[in-house]
Amino acid sequence: ATAPDTTEPQKPSVFSVVWQEDSDVLCFCVSVTMDDPRTTQIQALVEPILAERHMELVELTCRPHGGQLQVRLLVDQVGGVTLPQCAKVNQLIGQTLEAANLLEGSYTVEVSSPGLDRPLVSQRDFERAIGEELQVTVGLEERRLQERRGMLLAVQPEAIVLKTPAGNVTVPLTQIRGAKKALRW
Repeated sequence: ATAPDTTEPQKPSVFSVVWQEDSDVLCFCVSVTMDDPRTTQIQALVEPILAERHMELVELTCRPHGGQLQVRLLVDQVGGVTLPQCAKVNQLIGQTLEAANLLEGSYTVEVSSPGLDRPLVSQRDFERAIGEELQVTVGLEERRLQERRGMLLAVQPEAIVLKTPAGNVTVPLTQIRGAKKALRW
């Protein structure tokens, strides 16, 4: 007989499972959690590179892909990140990982920006979007929703301030049901 497993389950992390809905199919892929020493070490190596370029690490995932490890980093900065900036940072991070000899076997490094359609969820996401046009879904009483569109003027500890055609509007963070950068056509 085997002894019961008394180890504590691994703590959940925003980096542990990525869910993606695609029509009627719900898929998931397991990523290395932030508790994994490799991910923590990668983060420690890349953050100084990003800080020198006034960028921030938004998300870091490591997962098997095509027989090798895929290290994927989403980076951002106020005003957004350009393709040439992503390419340069990708090259520097690849060189740094190679020099550190941190990862065994074959791996790829992918650096990209979060994209325009990425939901804004954290206070820091909103801070990076100051001065940009946002589309915000606000939850009202009786489960009603209201769409607000306007330029993000400020981020306060408990709210955001949008400049709309009707004037400045303060939206409590607790009432935001969804927010993203608005696309201009």
